[in-house]
Amino acid sequence: MDPVVWGLAALASTWLLRVLHVWVVGRAAVRTVALQQQGLSERVRWLPPGSRVSERNGDREVTMAIGTERSGGERA
Repeated sequence: MDPVVWGLAALASTWLLRVLHVWVVGRAAVRTVALQQQGLSERVRWLPPGSRVSERNGDREVTMAIGTERSGGERA
């Protein structure tokens, strides 16, 4: 086979592997965030009204108030 064909085949396979790698890493990152949010939602679901949740994960911080008070001191 011609060396140019080998070179093009190597270049194409390298590009394909790189695209596949980026896709797999990106998908894993999205899945990780989704699982973290699901875990947070599950923990919050069982808290009583008036609770506050603050969670820090890496560079992300989440603070939630569950059942915040309405005007007049009435709870939602």
